[in-house]
Amino acid sequence: MRLFSKSILLILAVLLAGTSVYAQEATKRVFSLQEAIAHAIENNVTVKNERLNEAIATAQVKETVAQGLPQINAAGNITHNAIIPITFLPANALNPGAPDGVFMPVPFGVPFQSNVSVSAEQLLFNGSYFIGLRAAKVYKELTLKNTVKAAIDVAEGVALAYYGALVAEERIALLDANVQRLDTLYAETRAMNENGFVELIDVQRIKVNLNNLRTELENVQRSYTLNLSALKYQMGLPNNADIELAEQIRNLEVDEPGLGLDSYQQRIEYQQLNINRDLANLDLRNTRMRYYPTLSLFGNFGYNAGKSKLGDLFQESPDFYLPMGGADVLIEAHTWNPFTAVGVNLNIPVFDGFLKANTIRRQRLITEQVDLQIKNLENAIDMEVQQAQVNLQNSLQSLETQQENMELAQEVYRVTKIKYQQGVGSNLEVVEAENALKTAETNYYQALYNALVSRVSYDKATGNLLK
Repeated sequence: MRLFSKSILLILAVLLAGTSVYAQEATKRVFSLQEAIAHAIENNVTVKNERLNEAIATAQVKETVAQGLPQINAAGNITHNAIIPITFLPANALNPGAPDGVFMPVPFGVPFQSNVSVSAEQLLFNGSYFIGLRAAKVYKELTLKNTVKAAIDVAEGVALAYYGALVAEERIALLDANVQRLDTLYAETRAMNENGFVELIDVQRIKVNLNNLRTELENVQRSYTLNLSALKYQMGLPNNADIELAEQIRNLEVDEPGLGLDSYQQRIEYQQLNINRDLANLDLRNTRMRYYPTLSLFGNFGYNAGKSKLGDLFQESPDFYLPMGGADVLIEAHTWNPFTAVGVNLNIPVFDGFLKANTIRRQRLITEQVDLQIKNLENAIDMEVQQAQVNLQNSLQSLETQQENMELAQEVYRVTKIKYQQGVGSNLEVVEAENALKTAETNYYQALYNALVSRVSYDKATGNLLK
């Protein structure tokens, strides 16, 4: 028995690709088990949250990629030098006749200055960047596995709640039929008592059984409501949603266990743990890369200006002539004057107080821990598969036995009632046969439920629940 058809796998694929649609209908909706699982995977809050984690991981990959692209920034400022700094110059530099050793205070600067610039930097080599990019992609893969794990858990929860509701629904029908049958017997026995054919205690005995049966029916009805509420919760539906189950427990079949687990990779937990090991190894490689130098290219281009008045910063300065060497030289004055610079930045790690060395030791221990966890998971999977297989075989054997018991109890009740109606059987025999039949029916459907649950556990243990 497999919980998923190809159509449901297509829905899961759409979910993992990032498509989600949720629509709540006011009318009653009928769900088969596969439809209930598909709806749950599409609308369950846990699965939705894991899909959001996928989107977050995708954004993190893009963030990491962006760090290796050119980083371009623009800047600008206007500064008011309220007190212009003083610089001391030799007096004879300004006046050849001044004595040596005399310095004159000269203000250097202007009251208002401004500059605008554009800077760019491009990473040329950084080992940690490339490792980080790989780690981000591996982490994204982990979030995809987490979504599948959430879908598997939700599918299991839906199946258990669905089967529980089906069993309760069938037991309600059986108990209701038993109540009607016993109520008819009670009326017949009471009439026979009134005519003097049976004693009052026979009537009372049936009445006690009838009351107990009605109480049990009410309990099972409440159990059905609880199972239905659990199913709606797993499906991402509000508790007041009106749904109906399309299947009947009597029509379900439980397959024999298959060949078991072909590979540990069939288990999503094993896949998750292997990705965690990859991430641990990438962390270790990233720390080792921090021993290597980093290299980047930078460039800067801009304009600056200086004026005595703020408003002059936004006006073009006039050209003027400056006498030099007995001649007047034309000076082209510009308010804004360009500047540019290019270069490379090289950063070479020398000594960090053994920080990286100790970090590497710690990360190696973490990697060893993950390896031990993987080995332990392999042993746990072997045990789970064996246990699930044994439980399924026991459940199937019990189901076969309980089915035979129920058929025998039905025949015993039929014969006992005929004998009682013909006056060759006692009322006590009918009551006992009725109780035996009710017990046999209850045991059968409980055995069927246990077999279905065991099959779900077996499929999950072998990694085949969503296949």
